[in-house]
Amino acid sequence: MSVPDKIQTWQMIQGPTVDKETRKVTAPGVLQKTEIPVPALNAGDVLVKIAGCGVCHTDMSYFYDGVPTVTKPPLTLGHEISGTVVAAVRELTRGSVRT
Repeated sequence: MSVPDKIQTWQMIQGPTVDKETRKVTAPGVLQKTEIPVPALNAGDVLVKIAGCGVCHTDMSYFYDGVPTVTKPPLTLGHEISGTVVAAVRELTRGSVRT
């Protein structure tokens, strides 16, 4: 399997719309299919081609209700992924490199 140079993902690009007067959510967040560059892999990192992903109640609450989170859009929601490792950088330890 070849290593891609771009990752295709659905990203939340905007949080929910909130009425300034009533402070009630009037529309959910906005998702957009996008491509992001593959980050540089460091020692011990792996790149996984995602086959499935869980979206928890916190993600849903952020998308639909604007529940605050540390990361602001754009961001890719979801965790608890399943997939196939397509690249890995083996961590070098003392004695593992021979000259």
